[in-house]
Amino acid sequence: MIYGLDEDYVYGTEEVEIVNGGLASIYRVLQGNDAGAKRRLLFYLDRYLDPYYQNDLSSLYEPLKEMLQDVVIRENEDDVREEALHLLEAYTEAPYDIFEENINAVPEKFRKISDQNRRTGKN
Repeated sequence: MIYGLDEDYVYGTEEVEIVNGGLASIYRVLQGNDAGAKRRLLFYLDRYLDPYYQNDLSSLYEPLKEMLQDVVIRENEDDVREEALHLLEAYTEAPYDIFEENINAVPEKFRKISDQNRRTGKN
């Protein structure tokens, strides 16, 4: 563990294996009850989605975008919601149809993606 960081915020080989396992593995974690596992996976996805690392995202892009929208809508942990929202803003483009259709289920403080990006389709 990195000094000063909670173990829930440091990813490792398990998160790499989850992503390498594909969408079903990612979905299982994001829909699970372990908030720490979700945090670690989302932090790893932040690295994985970064264009610097040149990962092929063609088959993951739309399904992952849908999953992240679902996390923002349904998650109870604010920090997990916030990280999912960050990934949407940083690595995807509008439209966010699932998010928009369920906007009333999203707490006010997490609606910024809707206000800032939905109309322009820009990050």
